Amino acid sequence: MQSERSQPVDGVPSPRTLAVASSSQPTLHLSEWPFDPTIAMLVQTDHTVEINAEHLVELVNRASSLGVRKIRTGALRATSAEKVLAQGFHIIDTLALLSFDLSQPIRPPASTSRTRALRRRHFSAAESVDLDAFGPKWAQHRDALMDTRRATLHSRSRRIATKNESVIGFALSGYTNDVGYLQRLAVSPAQQGNGIARALSYDALQWMQQRGCDHALVNTSVRNVGALRLYHRLGFSELSEQLCIAEINMDSNQ
Repeated sequence: MQSERSQPVDGVPSPRTLAVASSSQPTLHLSEWPFDPTIAMLVQTDHTVEINAEHLVELVNRASSLGVRKIRTGALRATSAEKVLAQGFHIIDTLALLSFDLSQPIRPPASTSRTRALRRRHFSAAESVDLDAFGPKWAQHRDALMDTRRATLHSRSRRIATKNESVIGFALSGYTNDVGYLQRLAVSPAQQGNGIARALSYDALQWMQQRGCDHALVNTSVRNVGALRLYHRLGFSELSEQLCIAEINMDSNQ
């Protein structure tokens, strides 16, 4: 994916200023986009609650008053995407949604890489790996990674290390009720192709299976051929439903 470097703008508030919730729909709020405080992220914390158009406009206006240059959404399902597109957003990425049936055996990886706990002290190193793997446009900083870890009722954070590096790859996973989620998987580009992603994915799926989950979900860009190949080899099946990420340029919304 094409990188988008941060463009600091005079007078733009600090990222924490962007932590604004809709006064009427608490499941919808603005946060900072990682590594770029001039972009606000529209976060939908409960995808079972439909986005209300009036509440969306409220947040767009709030973002405009704060001086941000863009609003970018998280991953949206079709019904939510319709609501934001109607307000002038446009799609910038389409995500494949894949499912793994946890009633089936999980094939162990050929790699002997041992996973270890990813603790709070490792998150700065995990941030660096994530930035190298995804680039500044799509990477998550340490606070965003920790927020991801808290997004499910139960979570598991694992890493693979070497003698010289505390993190060369990591996976954040979790489950709520009987559905597991492979939330974040990143491997240092210099270490890709060594079975690290497969070992981390296997660890996450095995953990979900042991906890009684029925199936696991993961999403990735339809343009991320490497990730799609990995998930298919692991036994994930691509669903007909796709997700999207949308964006609005506030300058053109004036």
